[in-house]
Amino acid sequence: MSKMGQELIESMQELVDYSAGKMELRTSRMNVYPVRKMITPDEIRDTRKNLGMTQAMFAVVIGVSKKTVESWETGRYTPDGAARRLITILQADRGFPERYGIVGGDQPGVSAMETPRS
Repeated sequence: MSKMGQELIESMQELVDYSAGKMELRTSRMNVYPVRKMITPDEIRDTRKNLGMTQAMFAVVIGVSKKTVESWETGRYTPDGAARRLITILQADRGFPERYGIVGGDQPGVSAMETPRS
C-alpha cells in the first residue's frame, strides 16, 4: 500500500475514534492582529528610505505603480488593507523582500529603471 493510502486509512481511523469519543482532536491557536487602520505619509516615506529604495523600487515590491507610492507619500491617497499589511511587515522586517525572493541581485526581475508604467 502507498504511503498516501496508509495515511488515509489512519486519518479515517482517527475520525472513527473521535466520533466514538475515544480521542480528542488536535488543535492549535494563533493570534491574528488586525491590519493597522492608518499609516501616515511620513511612515511610508521613512519605511521606503530605511529599506534603501526609490519610489519606483518600493512600488514594484508592494505591487503598485510609482504614482501610487508618490500619492501615498504626499497624503493624497492612503494604502488599502493589503498594502498597509505589507508596509507594516516591511517596517518590522527589513530583510523580508530579499528573504522571500522579492528583490535580489542574482535573480532576473524588473529593475527600478525598467519599472513598468501602470
